Amino acid sequence: MLNRKETPVLSGLSTPTLLSYNCETLSNGIELILLHDENQEVFKLDVVFESGAWYQPHPLVASTMLNMLNEGTTIRNSEAIADIFDYYGAYVDFNCGMHKSELNMISLNKYAGETIHLLAEMARESIFPEKELEIYLRNKRQEYLTDREKTSWLARKEFSKQLFGENHPYANIVDEKDYDRIDRETLYRFYQEHIHARNCRIVLSGNVSPAVLEETQKAFTTLRRPMQEMQAPQYTIQAGKPGRYDVHKSGAVQSSIRIGKAGVHLTNNDYAGFQLMNTILGGYFGSRLMSNIREEKGYTYGINSYNVSLPTASFWAIATDVNQDHTEATIREVFSEIERLRQELVPEEELQLVKNYLHGDLLRELDGVFSQSDALKHKLNYGLDNRFYISMINQINQSTPEEMRELAKKYLNPEEMYVVVAGK
Repeated sequence: MLNRKETPVLSGLSTPTLLSYNCETLSNGIELILLHDENQEVFKLDVVFESGAWYQPHPLVASTMLNMLNEGTTIRNSEAIADIFDYYGAYVDFNCGMHKSELNMISLNKYAGETIHLLAEMARESIFPEKELEIYLRNKRQEYLTDREKTSWLARKEFSKQLFGENHPYANIVDEKDYDRIDRETLYRFYQEHIHARNCRIVLSGNVSPAVLEETQKAFTTLRRPMQEMQAPQYTIQAGKPGRYDVHKSGAVQSSIRIGKAGVHLTNNDYAGFQLMNTILGGYFGSRLMSNIREEKGYTYGINSYNVSLPTASFWAIATDVNQDHTEATIREVFSEIERLRQELVPEEELQLVKNYLHGDLLRELDGVFSQSDALKHKLNYGLDNRFYISMINQINQSTPEEMRELAKKYLNPEEMYVVVAGK
């Protein structure tokens, strides 16, 4: 019988168990990554192309092209495509990033032939019909017009512009006139240049039965492979001068605040320690920023800090929305907490609590075959695999209060920071 008067025994956090993966190359040169788990009833197919915003001739081209792939092919119209995926119970999603664009599908094994070949057809034979394109652009323009009235959108835009320069893809600046520059010819040209076998990697995970593997091989060996590889464009970061930037929004009842600077790249030796230090500051609900500015002062519903690592750059930021009357007080408290990290040692009890939190968070990132395939898909872009997580956990657990203070001094220099406030 369970004795409820006895405290359960606490055990230490485990080390994640990494699933093995295999690589093969299709006859047309596509790299195929396989993570098999026979306990799953479905499989997940991620088709990744080097066709993100970095490569587009002007804003919106990459994302529009990707999201139009299910709007019609040489064989089927958009309604027929939707009906087939719906009939076979497949889930399809599109994700356009800075460097990569993805077609993602989860499907039952018994319908692998039908769903996999339709996904390949979308990648191979899309035609971007005019009517569907007009509807898509009209909806997206309306979303844009709504978003640009928000102080959070204005703050993000100004922060990105100052950090990277308004012409850099990482700034991701879109203007209303950019919607008028999108036409079928531009999309089709971009599609022809970037959606092909030379630009493609496939990650196949879940219950990868021999039949699923065979159907994937047959479907995607039909993607053409151009003779020549296109050269990736080169961009130079043209950052503004660190300091304060205000964006006026008449009638706003709140201020959106962004404070940040260049961050720490995922391949940097300091990355694990910096992530731990950032979590202490503002990376989880019990962080110092949340405890001070939300719980104690009541200035905001939420505030967080985060580090974003991209292939050619990284940035770190603090983000929050506050009542305009508390704007300056919030900024002062943020820099007060930063200075405390730079000058004082983190108490051992607090450090151990955050270590456990971050350890558990990393375990969740690797929980199951689909989570591991997503993690692997990301790490491969940096020449790494999921062993990265084992190394990161070990580094986090060995971190000391002295290292936290030194990292804060090294990376959180207020003189290097951009402070953006959007509001009245």
